[in-house]
Amino acid sequence: MIRNLAPGETYLADTPALSAHRGTQPDLFLRWNRIPAGAATVDVVVFLHGFSQSGGAMPLAEKIERSGLILSRRSRPTLALLPRGNWIRHYYYDFPALLDGGIDLLLAYALRRLSEQRDAPLALDRFVLAAHSGGGMPAVDVIATAQAQPDDIYIFDGLYGRDPAEGDPYAGIETVERWLDTRFATEPARPGALRIAFIESQTGPFSRAVGIRVAERLDTAEPSLRAILARRYRVEAAGVQHSQVARVALPALLADPAAAIDWYAPAPAPA
Repeated sequence: MIRNLAPGETYLADTPALSAHRGTQPDLFLRWNRIPAGAATVDVVVFLHGFSQSGGAMPLAEKIERSGLILSRRSRPTLALLPRGNWIRHYYYDFPALLDGGIDLLLAYALRRLSEQRDAPLALDRFVLAAHSGGGMPAVDVIATAQAQPDDIYIFDGLYGRDPAEGDPYAGIETVERWLDTRFATEPARPGALRIAFIESQTGPFSRAVGIRVAERLDTAEPSLRAILARRYRVEAAGVQHSQVARVALPALLADPAAAIDWYAPAPAPA
């Protein structure tokens, strides 16, 4: 008999889809809210973390609290994933294992592990991709080749752009444009969201360039939808310091993608 699955969380080690990443174990954190017995699908939120002063010795737990992966205000059955990135050197991390469709393997693996908890399969419904800091540009690269395209994208002070010495500093913005065109084509039947928060001195130029692309699409949207879409597709300045942007903003957006972020409210406690 299929049972209700109570909210819970766990760490997993030696995740097959992350085997190419260098770093510590465990390498994957899962958290879920209540999954009703009758649920056949769940939403999945993947959060890509940023750099770490701990370097290659970074414990995954270091990134949990500041991620803002709080599901207590989300009404839809949801599984949240925080994979450990690949340590490059010093404090730098990236996510090469999630490129070229690797994100699809991670989604399938996590859904299978959650399904085992209730002895019944669960399929993907909505896909939410969130990222903070150094995880922001990898998030853009992930969606370029993923089969499962995010319904919602949330990037928190992470669109640094590319190294000008290596080419176009705005390389990848075409990926965001394609994703926007696809999402706007599904509105309002299957609504999406793009919420970007930036700090000017760090991620302002690329973020504002995305904001121009969003404004162009809002201008050509059905007039009756523009106000609704503008609440879900927006680029804004963050109101807290860099390390706290995701922690403050993500819980509100997981509850409502159109939420106005209260940058001065206390961040909710994990639940």
